Amino acid sequence: MTATGGCAACTNQPFRIFFVLAALEAVAGVLPWLPWGWPDGTTAAAWHREALLFGMVPAVMAGFLLTALPRWTRSAPVSRRLLRGLVGVWLAGRATHLWFPTLAGPMAGGFLACVAVVLALRVAGAGARREFKVVLLLVLLAGAAAMPDCDPDILPAGFRSHLALTAIIGLIAVIGGRIAPALTASYLARRGVEYGWRPLRSFEVLAALSLAIALGLWCFDAPGQGPASLVAGLLQTIRLIAWRPWHAISHPGLLTLHLAYGWIPLGLGLNVIRSAGPGVSANAILHAWAAGAIGMMCLSAMASMVRRQARQAFSSPRGSLAMMVAAAAAAPLRLLPEFDAVVPLRLAAVCWSAAFLLFLAAYRRPLGLS
Repeated sequence: MTATGGCAACTNQPFRIFFVLAALEAVAGVLPWLPWGWPDGTTAAAWHREALLFGMVPAVMAGFLLTALPRWTRSAPVSRRLLRGLVGVWLAGRATHLWFPTLAGPMAGGFLACVAVVLALRVAGAGARREFKVVLLLVLLAGAAAMPDCDPDILPAGFRSHLALTAIIGLIAVIGGRIAPALTASYLARRGVEYGWRPLRSFEVLAALSLAIALGLWCFDAPGQGPASLVAGLLQTIRLIAWRPWHAISHPGLLTLHLAYGWIPLGLGLNVIRSAGPGVSANAILHAWAAGAIGMMCLSAMASMVRRQARQAFSSPRGSLAMMVAAAAAAPLRLLPEFDAVVPLRLAAVCWSAAFLLFLAAYRRPLGLS
């Protein structure tokens, strides 16, 4: 069996519908910059922000977490009725994004809150206390989605988007920080290579704390964010190096997990430079995390989950290499214009869209598309 082949384990799994919806929403989110343009009278930036932060990411989180939940809590899979209800809430939220934009945020927040409640009940029932941080980060993202845009005199400009990014980067640090080293260790074991030293628990706690502080200060545009970002960036870099990313070079899907995580300390580094003086815009940091860490991690985590459910954790289906190359190219192409490079945003949008469409093509059978 290959990862592109059908498998009984994939039937009625939450990832099937939510990953398809997430990929389609990822493409919809960059429509303003694709060759055919964007209709007059529509705010492209608002569409882009809402579609990606509060459409694509919640769908990825729902598909990944609800599929992983039985393994985390040793409980039964979510029922079909619950799954259909959650899909309906997500679709209703995206419909309001089209026709009633002011209601889109609260609808997205409601969807995330529903997923958080399902997760919290299962985690509490299983006594899996370490998963509560995932629940809390989902609640934080739900709050960011539901809140209105704030007066700049009360909170910093763009606070709502920054709060959402803070929650999502936190989720990547937690979930990506599990799957990247775990898959790397498993991959090396299959090849007879010793994984070696792993970070101590005390180091993991320190790295998480420093990241939370740095993101919090960045979110509120508070003093001291430069030094805090420097410390957090160094600790996140050490954490990444400890996962032996160079051993993943021969497997594109695994390598992309490490590259995606690498955008977290890169964004923190950009914030250090910005805090020290002019030269780096606020948008550069935002897009380093959004296009780099979030975009690449969502794509590689979805591919990893599909392969796992197809019982082919390290397969490389046709089109997967092109998918990863497109994803890896989209992030720097989006970042370069922030540094006055003559690179059209349209090129980044094409690479981004190609990556997610190639994901649907490469994994079409386990996703139920053929």
